[in-house]
Amino acid sequence: MNLAERRTLRLRLRDLAAASSFAAVALSGALPIYVSIVFGAALFLSLAGQRPFERHPAWSVVVLLGLAVLLFGLAFRGQLDLVVAAVAFATLVTGQRMLSEPTPSTDQQVLLASLLLMTGAAALSGEIWYALCLLSFGVFACLSLGMTVVEGPIERDEELPLAPVMRQVSIGVALALVGGVSFFILFPRLSWNLASRRTGPGLLGGTTGMTDRVRLGGGGDIKTSARVVLRAKIEPRPTAEKLEKYWVGRHFDTFDGREWRGTGQPEEPKPRVMLGDPSAAIIQRIELLPAYGSRTLVGLEHPVYFGPAVALTTSGAMPANLIKVGSEEVRIADDGNAYTYTAQSRDDAPMREDDPQVLEALRRLPPKIDPRVSELATRLAGSATDPEQIARRLEQWLRNNLEYTLELPGEVEDPLADFLFVRKAGHCEHFATALAVMLRTRGVPTRVVGGFFGGERVSDRYVVRAGDAHAWVEAYSPARGWVTFDATPDDGRGSRPQVLIAKILDAYERLEELWRSRVVDYSLIDQWTFVRELIRPPANASRQQEDRDERPEPSTRTPTRAILAALAAGIAVWVVWQRLTGASARRHPAADFLTALERRLDQVQVRLREGEDIERLPERLRREHHRLAEPVRRASRRYLEARFGGRPLSKSERQALLDALTAPRNS
Repeated sequence: MNLAERRTLRLRLRDLAAASSFAAVALSGALPIYVSIVFGAALFLSLAGQRPFERHPAWSVVVLLGLAVLLFGLAFRGQLDLVVAAVAFATLVTGQRMLSEPTPSTDQQVLLASLLLMTGAAALSGEIWYALCLLSFGVFACLSLGMTVVEGPIERDEELPLAPVMRQVSIGVALALVGGVSFFILFPRLSWNLASRRTGPGLLGGTTGMTDRVRLGGGGDIKTSARVVLRAKIEPRPTAEKLEKYWVGRHFDTFDGREWRGTGQPEEPKPRVMLGDPSAAIIQRIELLPAYGSRTLVGLEHPVYFGPAVALTTSGAMPANLIKVGSEEVRIADDGNAYTYTAQSRDDAPMREDDPQVLEALRRLPPKIDPRVSELATRLAGSATDPEQIARRLEQWLRNNLEYTLELPGEVEDPLADFLFVRKAGHCEHFATALAVMLRTRGVPTRVVGGFFGGERVSDRYVVRAGDAHAWVEAYSPARGWVTFDATPDDGRGSRPQVLIAKILDAYERLEELWRSRVVDYSLIDQWTFVRELIRPPANASRQQEDRDERPEPSTRTPTRAILAALAAGIAVWVVWQRLTGASARRHPAADFLTALERRLDQVQVRLREGEDIERLPERLRREHHRLAEPVRRASRRYLEARFGGRPLSKSERQALLDALTAPRNS
């Protein structure tokens, strides 16, 4: 490669490193759109070889200072988060330096500003894509710096073999990455979550959420989405890989013939909401992800307690108050991109309703209802008078005689009658509405519930996807309180994503869970636990073994000990190999020539100055018109070729180069 090709490669590597750091910030969704547009334009121009600020550096600095005043003015007025403002300014600095004069010092400034971007991205989000951007930045930055180091002492018109140089630099990059991982695992540290700031759903946006109404009609495209909307750690821990449970979000009590709504009034915000007796309850530690896009809290069926909650925003994590809205829902009072909270539910103590007026309202039918609906309910109920028995008969008929489908194009005048008597096919909202209305015609208090059904175990948590969104019915029984009924056929309850997309997202979620548990949540406590288990087994090891025998392990176990053991074994093998092969095998032949060259220069009283190396010595000697300038240049060049270019030195050539340093001036 000649000088132009080497410089182009170096600048491309530098720009790719900057693009990687910018991607880490942009994917968090926190960067202002105008900053992203400016950096995108700068990256495009730089990759095209156009650098307008090379001729007008002063004007670019003035513009940059003006933008800095604007950004931090917005932060001072509270219109922009301070961390986001700092990251945005670092982005603009990176773009400005990319479009300036392409010198090695400019490259270092670009990489330094890009490193600041990576630091800011770590504070804005700790998702797994950040790890990919960080890895990409590290590789491109190291390769760019390696090219800068090699390019310095090479003559402008001299060809440089690329493969040997990149091989050596790549080995250095790999060793640096291994060292970084080892440092992260072993050096005492705190959890990433103490400093990270959760951002919005980024470029993909939200996928689902709890609406304030359920409207009949249209398709059910949400069932095909495989994105995760919540993660939950459940205690006591279930043993099933697939969780056949209902996750309650909202209750709807009023139906006008086309849509369901809630009529509850919000109460005063408070840190916790108590709905029943939390003793002997199932505890859920839940994280609502940005893809959820709602402030309604979700909990396993029959929740009795919610709180405390934390709202995660670009400004950090902050406590959030909860608002109870009648008997319909519990929502978070504060805005956030994601939320964490604790919920408690009881299977053995369903909620009871003691207010007769509330129960009477839950028997109310819409103003207009097809008489065939009441006739069908009467015929199916038969002689049954118990609310649960009536509900079971209606539920069974709907599940056995109507079909589940997501394809329901067009609007109809009476969607309930159309579902029951014309199309005889619909999705969960149609089945829930039909069951609830028919029960009300029989005088049974009923409400529609919106939430999710299911859950898939990933590591020690269960994940619920957007496609698990579901609607069902709760009917009131004087003997047992609120009882769940679900008329939707079994194949219509959970998500129905495409097979390939589901597999890809499943692998992504498992990888993300590994990243979260072993990187984002990795703390000093985890390090201490790891070291303690290496030294001695835990005191309750026998009990843990019994539990493992009785309960299947998660499908993905984090192989931390295996990874570290393999790493330690590799280091031990490398040390032994180096000892056996001896020092001579570790030393490159060109290094001996360099030692002899420095010794010969000392003999002729040519000494290196402070901070000067053998590669830059010929330039100084040439400026001083020293008689040994040319012999030193040839010797230095042949050293670099032997060390990095794959052109070994013979003994005779080596001796000739050294003898030239004591010979008279060369013509």
